Amino acid sequence: MEKSNIALIGFRATGKSSIGERLAQVLQRQFVDMDSELTKAFGQSIHNWVRGHGWESFRYAESELLKELAGCRQLVIATGGGVIGSEGNRTLLKKYFYVIWLKATPETIRSRLLDDRRTTHVNRPPLTDLPLEDEIDHLLRERLPLYEESADVSFATDNASVEEVTEQIVEGMGQCKDG
Repeated sequence: MEKSNIALIGFRATGKSSIGERLAQVLQRQFVDMDSELTKAFGQSIHNWVRGHGWESFRYAESELLKELAGCRQLVIATGGGVIGSEGNRTLLKKYFYVIWLKATPETIRSRLLDDRRTTHVNRPPLTDLPLEDEIDHLLRERLPLYEESADVSFATDNASVEEVTEQIVEGMGQCKDG
């Protein structure tokens, strides 16, 4: 199966949902935010699900959703930031998705997390027991090689608007192949 889907990967607050939604509009494709879909499936927030069932259960559900989405066509999906933690997920991403890594500096991520009202523990539960700044640094170091391994292309989102990054992606896709 050819790569007819687009997946946005990257750490929290790098713009996957906002840019993914806009990219889907521009490309006239369906947009799927994996975290939103999982919240609907759980019937509760990710934070409450993780608190009651654990991260392992969440990651399993996330992997099952990715498998389902891999069988679809012409989607733009915003993945969860940790989806690349599973080797099976990385394999699915590389095989069935044109993978776009959205990057931002730790400072930008921290600032966006602190400024975003959706960042409450209801929507973005802590991933470690570390303070936010240390958690970001620790997880970015851990995930950097996995993002690099998974991505077909990457774009920095630090000082660019949703529109600017979307335009860069569309231009980049046109140079690579017919997306």
